Amino acid sequence: MVTLACVLVVPIANAQEAAERSWKIEGRVEEAGGSPIQGASVRLERSGAIAQQITSDSEGKFLIVVSGEGAYLLRIKKAGFQEKTQPIDIPSGNPGPLVVKLASAKPQVPSSKSSESMQFSDSTDFTVAGITDWTAAGGHGSDVNLRTSEALAKDTRGLGGETSGDDAGLDSQNLMRRRDQLQKMLASVDRADLHRQLGDIDEQMNDSLAAVHQYERAAQLDPSEQNYFAWATELLLHRAIQPAAEVFQKGASAHPHSERMLAGLGAAFYASGLYAQAAERVCTASDLNPADITPYLFLGKMVQASSQPLPCTEEKLARFLREHPENAFANYYLAVALWKRTGESQPGATSKQVEQLLRKSVSIDPKFAEAHLQLGIAYAASGEITTAVTEFERARDADPDLAEAHFRLAQAYKKLNQPEKARQEFAAYERIQNTKAAAIEQQRREIQQFVVVYKDKPPESRAHTP
Repeated sequence: MVTLACVLVVPIANAQEAAERSWKIEGRVEEAGGSPIQGASVRLERSGAIAQQITSDSEGKFLIVVSGEGAYLLRIKKAGFQEKTQPIDIPSGNPGPLVVKLASAKPQVPSSKSSESMQFSDSTDFTVAGITDWTAAGGHGSDVNLRTSEALAKDTRGLGGETSGDDAGLDSQNLMRRRDQLQKMLASVDRADLHRQLGDIDEQMNDSLAAVHQYERAAQLDPSEQNYFAWATELLLHRAIQPAAEVFQKGASAHPHSERMLAGLGAAFYASGLYAQAAERVCTASDLNPADITPYLFLGKMVQASSQPLPCTEEKLARFLREHPENAFANYYLAVALWKRTGESQPGATSKQVEQLLRKSVSIDPKFAEAHLQLGIAYAASGEITTAVTEFERARDADPDLAEAHFRLAQAYKKLNQPEKARQEFAAYERIQNTKAAAIEQQRREIQQFVVVYKDKPPESRAHTP
């Protein structure tokens, strides 16, 4: 039996504010033996929709503040453990904190290539029921993080390679013919490879709903690394983030040596707003093949977008540099990681090393605008405004559409008492921001977003859920 803390934390001033009362729901997630579970997803739901979502801290603790009376459901999940739910009725909950014990998940049934169809272990609790447009989408964190999550989703898709065989490069008429051939073949024999090929065709024909069901069927028939990855990537690309994370997790458990599966899981966690967990998965991916640059590039994008240091990233990016000392990104991303840790608050502590790394980066690639920009930021933090201006100008000239270069340059010109130049750079910044925002909005509207149905719940868009 678990108890619920339902404590009034905002006093009532009058009857009009009665509907705005707030309660706190707090507790601790732990294993059966009492050890705390960090990073568990603690989700408060109401009528099937997400009301609040957080993760448990290093001591397994969580705290949710909620307003509005009624029936809620608390859902606690963590990879490797069985999910647990707890009905909550506000305001009639019992006093005292929740103690939620999660039991270890049942081990997966090993796959075997017997004459029978392979059993699909741990069936999912969702289905993709339809599609909607971007207007129903949500997101986690700032727009910078949202754009980074979209970039990581595209990078993940790129890890699947191009459509192979005779299906690559076909026009629409030939795609239709090829689809008809595959459907006729499937009428005779239900084969995983045919479903996957048909999914590729459907995706090329912009029928994403049909494609995701084909990829799912392929994974059910043959839970291979390739089939898991195709299914999970399709879900992630179309903003079904929680289902994508679930399938990537199953795929990573079944294929623990798959570098791209872990990288995809990291991308899904990042899109969920679980930035630390995302970094940890990609760090693990980088350990599988330390010479491969792909996981490091994922980590670098996460570090670049993050306002706080991320776990394990600095260590892995240092290895990236050791493995590839002449790679401009290896030098740049390690410099950014160091700067995020101490540079902004203590610019003198790391500025020399950061400067050396960035100087090496721009010597390898003189047109590396972001590296010039970061150099300018480091110089400005140290009070070297004139030198900072030089780097900001180089960043702007290398990439005239780099909005932050214009913004930083405008600030620097203002400090140097050059108001006209500052005005021009501020104007350029506003123009670029508006143009990019419109382009990004259009791109997002072109992506079909999946509508996901969970067991015992009504259909709803799940683009924003982890």
